[in-house]
Amino acid sequence: MENEPQVTAPVTDAPVLEPKVEKPADKPLTLDELKAENERLARHAANKEEEADRLHKKVEAYDKKEQDKLDAEKSELQKEKERVASLETENKRLKTESLKQSIATKLGLPESLALRLQGETPEEIEKDAKEILETLPKKTAVTNPTNPGGGAEAKKTPVDLLKEMGLR
Repeated sequence: MENEPQVTAPVTDAPVLEPKVEKPADKPLTLDELKAENERLARHAANKEEEADRLHKKVEAYDKKEQDKLDAEKSELQKEKERVASLETENKRLKTESLKQSIATKLGLPESLALRLQGETPEEIEKDAKEILETLPKKTAVTNPTNPGGGAEAKKTPVDLLKEMGLR
């Protein structure tokens, strides 16, 4: 038995022993003996075929479970990638808003117009803010209705003079 050649089964990698066939020594086998040996070998082949089928199904089930596990991991990985992309987009939006607010404040642009600024870089945003400032109406000197000269001494009426003197 130790000197018998071993053949490896393709599905299981388990050693498979060749069926032992007795060689006629001195006398040839009878027809009944040959039929019995043939049946034994057919049963042995059928058993090996059933075992191979069973092991093949087992390997397929294992492969399917592994593939399902990989698919689930890919799904989780994809979800994480989408979450990271969403967070990066939100972070970029918030940084841009903050930059717009700071440039608007620096240039004296009204806060209500800060988020309307266009551009991605500080230079682009600042250029847009300056363009908006140029289109806004310029502030004129505020005049006091009681002081129409805008700082010049107002002419006093006689009634005002009398009030100042305390006569009226």
